[in-house]
Amino acid sequence: MSANLDVVVIGGGSAGFAAAMRAAQLGGSVTLIEEANLGGACLNEACIPARALTASVRLLSRIRNAARFGIEVAAPSIDIDAMHERKDTIMASLRMGTEEQLRDHGVQVVQGRGRIVDSQAVAVAGERLTADRIIVCTGSTAALPNIAGADLPSVIGTAEAMELRTLPPRLAILGHHPWGLEATQYFHALGCQVTLIERGPQIVPDADREIAARFGKVLHDAGVSIKRAAPVQAIHRRGEALVLELGNGKGEVEAEIVLAARRLPNSTGLGLRQLGAKMNGAVVCVNDRMETSLRHIYAAGDVTGEPRWSHKSSGEGIVAAENAMGLHAVLDTHTLPRCFFTTPEIAWVGLTEEQAEAQGHDVTVGKVPLAISPFALIHGETSGMIKIVAGRKYGKILGAHIMAPGASDLINTAVMAMLAQATVHELMRVLPAHPSLGEALVDAALDVEKRSLHMPKW
Repeated sequence: MSANLDVVVIGGGSAGFAAAMRAAQLGGSVTLIEEANLGGACLNEACIPARALTASVRLLSRIRNAARFGIEVAAPSIDIDAMHERKDTIMASLRMGTEEQLRDHGVQVVQGRGRIVDSQAVAVAGERLTADRIIVCTGSTAALPNIAGADLPSVIGTAEAMELRTLPPRLAILGHHPWGLEATQYFHALGCQVTLIERGPQIVPDADREIAARFGKVLHDAGVSIKRAAPVQAIHRRGEALVLELGNGKGEVEAEIVLAARRLPNSTGLGLRQLGAKMNGAVVCVNDRMETSLRHIYAAGDVTGEPRWSHKSSGEGIVAAENAMGLHAVLDTHTLPRCFFTTPEIAWVGLTEEQAEAQGHDVTVGKVPLAISPFALIHGETSGMIKIVAGRKYGKILGAHIMAPGASDLINTAVMAMLAQATVHELMRVLPAHPSLGEALVDAALDVEKRSLHMPKW
């Protein structure tokens, strides 16, 4: 390890894996430092385990509703240990694949926590690695919310929630992040009485207003209790239960377990502050080339702040690696999709109608409810909608918003259209397969000019 490397990457999550792989593809000698498990929080604590478990309850819901499709089945039983074994197998397989990819591309992996000792040297596991460039990809770490009583034993984070084998009778979930909404449906499907608490007036605050309202109705109709505009002021114990005191006159909520997770950039102890790096609290500040204020040092992923999406972290890692290897790459997040793997899924890209208007755009909107989609009717999932926000003058696509089964896949069509600077007029010309959800996306584009053949004439 004494030889000088091209790149040292600190952190083996989504950003770090992408950075190490891309630098290696470009011919670099690369060492990746990881103190725990490769794959980071996404693979080991949040995205992958959450989606593996929600896939199980999504199937459970389909089985429970099989009679609607003319199929009679006995009441399904739940083996939660088997669900977790499947989840753990998926995670282990993905970790193994990550290790194999890195090894096959010649990336050396070192176990330990790296500390930057100067702009071209990292100390780890008692050794000193020197490199032309350093890329910091240390992700984020779980933290307690700033609420009195948040340190009580039954207040848990995402990682703990994903490992629960004994289910509480009552569960309170704070917040609007993807894992919060996904956990709401997961635990409710398994029989928990769930209360979702949102401090603001709208669940999924960043989403389109109509989409958020529709999803709120889905939760309400399923029996989930929702508290909006209800900031949690304190948590205390009452007997065997926890009591959450809510502001704005919203009363209180009792639960055996509270899911109150948040994450902070994992930058403590890296040595960046001591070297004079520009920081915003715990956030490492970077430009659109993922360069920090320190020469030779880049950063990517959650450690650079919001928004925290695994696919954004991967993109940042690639940009950082390409620049570290002498190319010129910049990050454009205008077409970054947001995806919630709920039932139905929620996904969007670009601006909401309200955001576009606030930025001064003269907008026009096309939208199609899934209640008129042949595909949605066939599959019995008609609660969603598809909405396109466009500039009135030229038809520029400013945003696309989808609540539908498979929304996380369908949104990629809108992303591609926006990347190609296509207008709604070009999207209108697409001949989508029939029957498919893609028809509804094209219909929403047609509805921008009220040309849909399937929307009612008002």
